[in-house]
Amino acid sequence: MHHNQNRCMKPQPMPPMQPCNSAAQPVICPTQYRYHDTFAPQELPVVHPFVNVTRQHTVQVPHHYYTEVNETMPGQTVVARPGMGPGMGMGPGMGMGPGMGMGPWGPPMGPGQRPCGRR
Repeated sequence: MHHNQNRCMKPQPMPPMQPCNSAAQPVICPTQYRYHDTFAPQELPVVHPFVNVTRQHTVQVPHHYYTEVNETMPGQTVVARPGMGPGMGMGPGMGMGPGMGMGPWGPPMGPGQRPCGRR
């Protein structure tokens, strides 16, 4: 028996459709299937877990503290003279009168004037 390369079946009588003028019998091949694929969406849950982490960082910021020490030291003795002490005398300021007197601390200073060497 001879096997056909296209895997068709042996000749079978054709169903009566139209009269056939040919003497040859038709060859009926196996049924072939044509697939037309379509796709329907199906939801697939995908979980993405997150962990929120709050990180607290320490930042060193200088905070300055100052110490203060008060000391009392003996100074020189000053002889009090009437009208020549601080707040007294004839100079401008809290003294008595508009004069230009000089106290034991030097000449009186007006506004804006500074002694030499101090800023």
